Amino acid sequence: MRSASFVFLLAVPVAGCSEPDTRLEAAQVNWMEWPAEVSAATPFTVRLVGSSHLYCVQVVKFVTAPTVDQSAVTFEPYFLFTGQPCIPIQATPADAASIVPISTVFDTLTGVPGLAAQVSRVYEIRAGSDVLARGVAAALPIRTFGDVTVSTAQVESGRINAGGLASAARDSLGCVILRPYGIHPGYVVENPPADTTQYRTAFVRGYIYEPAAPVCGQARVFHLVTRN
Repeated sequence: MRSASFVFLLAVPVAGCSEPDTRLEAAQVNWMEWPAEVSAATPFTVRLVGSSHLYCVQVVKFVTAPTVDQSAVTFEPYFLFTGQPCIPIQATPADAASIVPISTVFDTLTGVPGLAAQVSRVYEIRAGSDVLARGVAAALPIRTFGDVTVSTAQVESGRINAGGLASAARDSLGCVILRPYGIHPGYVVENPPADTTQYRTAFVRGYIYEPAAPVCGQARVFHLVTRN
């Protein structure tokens, strides 16, 4: 998992805005990575990758803190912003080419408090995500990205569970490259489906680890568990 994080903000003036106020925009999580196994009551970190799109606003704060219950860790990150989102008006064809939304793209690590477990057990890892979402939203549908095993014994697993929206295609050498949304250059898929012959997009779940021997020249690869 990455040690750095960023939120990229791009803004241009757009006509038709209202007076500034304070509002909340749900941030869509498109990809997540986290330890496959953690020790009970021990904090850990999760990588969140996603975006949100608005017009005419200034981001004040980005919040990623999860909620934890007896069965799941749920992320519903959001941007707090000022300004009323608006749509460009009376734009000429020449102007239209220069009008773009604010692009709030994030790739960040966020902490999870230690999870309770009297015996080894599993918690779901979930987040707000909806590829069809558009515009301002206070909340997004919750989707399960995978799970984490909380162990009461010593943790030795080096696997990183991962899941989310990604595309995959075979390169000129026949290797299948998984390209999660917002992550470059992506991961070699250790066990690609036989029907992966061209560009395909799906919601996938699996794990990242170091196999005994490199796959397609890569020491870290993605092992696919499910896709839909």
